[in-house]
Amino acid sequence: MVPFLERINEILFAAVLIVSFSLLSYIILQNWRSDIVRALSVLLAGVIIAYSGDLLLARAQRPATIEFLGRAQWLGIVLVPAGYIHFANALLAFGNANAIAQRWRRSVYFAYLSSFIIFLLVVLGTNLVIHTGIPSGPIAQFQAGPLFWFYVIFFIIAMGTALLAILMVRRAALTPSQRRRLGYLGATFAAPGIGVFPFLLVASPSMLPVSVILMLQALASLIVIAMITVMTYSVAFQGVLIPERLIKQDFVRWWLYGPFVGIATILFIQAVPVMAQMLGLPAETLITFGVMVMTVLMPIFVTQVKPYLDALIYRQDHAEIDYLRNLPRSVFTRADLRTLLENSLVAICTPLQVKTGFVIAPGEDGFSIKAIWGSRREVRRLVSEHPIGDLIPRLEAMPYDASASLDSGSFLVVGSFCLLPLRSPDGMFLGAIGLEATTDQLRRNGGTSPEMRRMVTGLAHQIELALTTAQMQRQIFDALRGLAPEMQSLQRLSSRLEQTTPLTLATLDEDVVLHPEFSQLVKEALTQFWGGPKLAESPLIGLRSVRRVLAEQGGSPTQALQTVLRQAIANLRPDDQIDPSAQEWLLYNLLEGRFLRRQTVRDVAHRLAMSESDFYRKQRAAIEEVARQILLMEEHEYENSTGRR
Repeated sequence: MVPFLERINEILFAAVLIVSFSLLSYIILQNWRSDIVRALSVLLAGVIIAYSGDLLLARAQRPATIEFLGRAQWLGIVLVPAGYIHFANALLAFGNANAIAQRWRRSVYFAYLSSFIIFLLVVLGTNLVIHTGIPSGPIAQFQAGPLFWFYVIFFIIAMGTALLAILMVRRAALTPSQRRRLGYLGATFAAPGIGVFPFLLVASPSMLPVSVILMLQALASLIVIAMITVMTYSVAFQGVLIPERLIKQDFVRWWLYGPFVGIATILFIQAVPVMAQMLGLPAETLITFGVMVMTVLMPIFVTQVKPYLDALIYRQDHAEIDYLRNLPRSVFTRADLRTLLENSLVAICTPLQVKTGFVIAPGEDGFSIKAIWGSRREVRRLVSEHPIGDLIPRLEAMPYDASASLDSGSFLVVGSFCLLPLRSPDGMFLGAIGLEATTDQLRRNGGTSPEMRRMVTGLAHQIELALTTAQMQRQIFDALRGLAPEMQSLQRLSSRLEQTTPLTLATLDEDVVLHPEFSQLVKEALTQFWGGPKLAESPLIGLRSVRRVLAEQGGSPTQALQTVLRQAIANLRPDDQIDPSAQEWLLYNLLEGRFLRRQTVRDVAHRLAMSESDFYRKQRAAIEEVARQILLMEEHEYENSTGRR
C-alpha cells in the first residue's frame, strides 16, 4: 500500500509543478505590469520551488543530497508568506485603498527581508529554524528549531493579511462580477500556503500511520491544483481592460495546451513501467511508441474538445461566435480572387486561341493588373506604352450593355490588345479583361458555336461577380476597421465599470478616451496641430498622458498635447528593415507629411503617388491608428496611476 501511495504522490507532485508553472507563465504573459500579478507570481514560484524539492526528495538516496534538497526547498517555503503580504498590498492599491496600501508598503519590504533572513539561516546549516531529524521513510527528514515558531507566526499573519485585504476590497466592489471573482479569490487564496507549509514539522509523523499521511498529502496536492487554478483565473481579470469572454477563452486554451497535456504525458510516462512489466517488453520501446501516439492524439483531442468548451464560455453569444469562427472559410480573400482570375483567363484564352491575357481590377492603390496568363513581357510593354491610369477613363466611358458578349464589338483596341470592360449588374465599372488578339480574331474564334460564346461570356460575368464581391468585402472590412476604436472604447468602458470602486466611479466621466467621438477629436486636433481654437479647446487636453507631459516638461497644455500627438505618430513609424512601399510606411509618411510638415493634400498625395480621393481614405485609416496609439498610451498611464505596475 505504501509504495503505491508513494507513486501516487510523485505523480501529483509532478502535476502540481506542471499546473503551477503553466499558470505562472500564463499570468506573467497576460499582464506582467500589474503589481497583483507580480505578487501572485511570487506565490506560484514558491509553490514550484517547494514541490520541486518534494519531488526530488522522494527519489533521493544519499543523506547529503537529502540534506541539501530539504534546505534548498525552503526558498519556496519562505517566499510564500512574503508573497501574501505583497499580494495584500497590491490588492488594496488596486481597490483604491491607497492610504492603507501606502502604510502597508513598508511591510512588503520587511516581509521579503524576513524571508531572506529565515532562508539564510536555513541554508547556512544552522539548527535555529530546522535541524536534521531521524529519517522516517518518505515523509520526514527535519525537525523544528527554536525559530521555526517565528516562521509559523509570520506565516499566519501573512495569510490573515491577505484574507483581510480580499474582504476589504470585496466589500468596496460595486459590480456583481467583481464581487463574484473576489469571492472566488477569497475561497482559494490559501492554496499556495496549503501547498508549501511544512505541516510535519508542527505535527509529529508518529501521530498517524504513514499510509494516512501519504493519503493526506495526495489530497492536499489535488486541492492545491484546483485552488491555484481558480485563484489565477480570478487574478487574470484584475486590471485587464478586455472583455470577460476573451480572458475565459485564453485561460481555457492555455489550460488545455499546458497543464492538461503535461499531466496526461506524466501519467503515461508513469504508467509505462507497469505496462512494460505486464507485456514483457522494454520500457524504452513503449515510451517510443507512446510519445508517437501522444504527440498525434493529444492535439486532436484538444481540437475536438475546445468547441464544446467555447460553447460553455459563449453561451449568450453562441450564434455570433460560431459565425465569426467559420467566417475565414467563407471569406473570398485576395488569394482566392487571384486564383479565380488566373483560372478564368486560362478558360477564356484557350478556346479563343489567345496567347496572352490579363485582368485589370481595383485594389488599395487604385487599378492595377491582378492576373496574367501568357507572356508577361507583352503585358509590361503594353502598360509602359499605355499607362493604366490613362486607359481607365476610356474604358469607363464606353457604353454599357448588360447583354454584351465577346462577339458584339464592345472592345477597346489598344496596340495589339483588345480590352473588354467589366461592370457590375448596376453598371459600375469594375475593371477590364485584356486579350492579345484583333477583334476579327475574337469574333471568328468566339463565334464558332453558341456554346463557346455562352461559356466565354459566362466566365466574363463570373469575373464581374468576383470583383463585385471582393469590392463589397473591402467596404465591409473598411467599415469594421473604422468601428474598431469605438468597439475598443466600449469594451474598455465595460471592463472599467466591472472593476470600479466608489473612489474611481467619479473619474469615469472625465476619461476622454471613453468619449464616443474620440477618433473625431483626434482628427480635429491633428488638423489644427500647429495652432487653432480646436487644439487649444480640445477635450484631449484632459488626457492622462497630456497631464503627465505637462507636469514633467512644463509649458502650455497645447504644447503638451502636441507632444503627445507627435509621440503617437512616432510610435507608428515602421522598422527601417520593412519595405518602403509597405502599407505601414504609407500611413506614417502620410501623417508626417500632412500634419508634422504642414504639406498640402496635393503635395502629399503626389509624393505618395495616389489620387486625392485615395488620400482621404488612407488619411482616415492613419488617424484611426493614431487614436489607437493614444488609447494604448492612456492604458499605460491608467495602470501606472492606479498602482498596477
